[in-house]
Amino acid sequence: MKRTQKNKQVALFLLVILAVSFIVTQTAIGAFLLSSPWWIYFVLVGIGLSGYMTVKYFLEDRRYENEWIESEGNVYIRRMEEEKERRNIKQS
Repeated sequence: MKRTQKNKQVALFLLVILAVSFIVTQTAIGAFLLSSPWWIYFVLVGIGLSGYMTVKYFLEDRRYENEWIESEGNVYIRRMEEEKERRNIKQS
């Protein structure tokens, strides 16, 4: 299973490299990119990396919050059941 996933990732990476190389060599965008200052590329990579990390940590935070909410809900339900049992014992 992991090997198949790894192969898919490698294939996707190679496809992206092929597409980028085509765009750079065969279009006017390539001429524009090649004439840009080198530091622009670092800025673009930084923006992309920042967006990726934002999404990654947003999803991680959401997952953590859902786990916390579920655990607190279980505590609440357990307390409600204990209170219900106490009332039933008290009425008997």
